[in-house]
Amino acid sequence: MRRVVPASPAELLPLQLESIGIKPDQETMARPHGYPYYHWLQTLEGEGELSMNGRTWRMTERTGVLLAPGTPHRYEARGGRWRTGFITFHGSSAASIVQSFGWSVAERFQWEAGHDPITGQLESLLTFAESGGDPSGWRYSADLYRFLTLLRTDARTDNRPSISKRLERVQALLDWLEKEFANPGIGLAEMAAQLGIGERQLNERFRELFGQTAYAYLIQLRLRKAKELLPSLPDWTVRRIGEAVGFRDASHFVATFRQKEGMTPDAYRKLYGEGAASERPHN
Repeated sequence: MRRVVPASPAELLPLQLESIGIKPDQETMARPHGYPYYHWLQTLEGEGELSMNGRTWRMTERTGVLLAPGTPHRYEARGGRWRTGFITFHGSSAASIVQSFGWSVAERFQWEAGHDPITGQLESLLTFAESGGDPSGWRYSADLYRFLTLLRTDARTDNRPSISKRLERVQALLDWLEKEFANPGIGLAEMAAQLGIGERQLNERFRELFGQTAYAYLIQLRLRKAKELLPSLPDWTVRRIGEAVGFRDASHFVATFRQKEGMTPDAYRKLYGEGAASERPHN
């Protein structure tokens, strides 16, 4: 068995590694009062079964469970040897980070075969912990955040594809928009045609990924490009900036910019343009 319990830093970090390891032959574990910290358990080989709060989950390869502190649970092997990996952690921001990802007290994750960055990150973090190379704990904190981010992007908690897989389905359009955003003739129909799907399906994909329609994403992209140009091209008029990022007329550009950014393009330019820092009041 490989197991590391790092030294505890003097200060409580945002995410703090409590233990990490791999068990080649996972024994039965029953915790009626739960574990005192967040507990990640994943299957590396074989199969197990985890029960908690009246629910039972199969733990096949490329599945894992994240349990909140104090969640009663029991797990055991099914049908032979069960090889598992685990991470336990806490920290000053652990609860808020987990909640910000939309996870409850117990979440089951699964991911596709092939490229497996989740297992790779666990093994990389374990190898680094075995070296004892981070007495401050800050590297562990950053690596733990990356691990949780990978769970959010490369795994799924329901029957929908992972965020990474869903991004792959629209990536060709996103790349095209980065090149063609300045074309004022782009609309929903042109965007849907890039993927060979219907407009309704296109909007469904964008709402799932970005929480907005495809056209709203395009407007956001144009405003982002305008925010890059306004401070760097002080000799260009607001009208010219608007046209350069795909707006047909200056009034529409100014109104949209004010609505989304809370200020006019001119005000934004004054705030972030060259010389703006020297003009700002010092505390």
